[in-house]
Amino acid sequence: MKEVIKTIVIVLLVAVAVYFAFIIGKVNARMDVLNTQDSVIVEVNNEFDHNLHDLELQFIGRGKHIQQFQRALKDMDRKLDETAIMFAAKIDSVLLVFSEFQMNTETELGNLKSEQDQISDRLSELKRKYNRRLTDLETALPSINRKIGALEKRVKAVEPEEKEKKSRR
Repeated sequence: MKEVIKTIVIVLLVAVAVYFAFIIGKVNARMDVLNTQDSVIVEVNNEFDHNLHDLELQFIGRGKHIQQFQRALKDMDRKLDETAIMFAAKIDSVLLVFSEFQMNTETELGNLKSEQDQISDRLSELKRKYNRRLTDLETALPSINRKIGALEKRVKAVEPEEKEKKSRR
């Protein structure tokens, strides 16, 4: 009986060893599939990490660009403010020059108006003078014409006498 028990135990051990070898083969096959899937997952994970790193670098680069744009915007705002201040100062100076020009022009126009009035008064005075002289000449003209007429009569009267004297000689 001992022999039978030994034989049964050996058969059981062999059956357990075969079963164990079958299970180990199955587990090894399953482990190979899992290892393959794990390597694919690790590769995908590495690619994801790499892409994530690239995105982080892009965001850092964009952040730097945004900061650079913000600095440039502040500089432009500052320059715009400086330009507005300079423009306001220039407008003030132009307004001052314009006011001075306006005052000078008004003064010169006033002077011109007074000079024009003086010239107008002088012209009126000259016109009156020349009108008086013209009237005097017009009144003297008939008298002069009469005197000329009288002189012509005298000359005509004297001429025949002189012709007679010349012809006697």
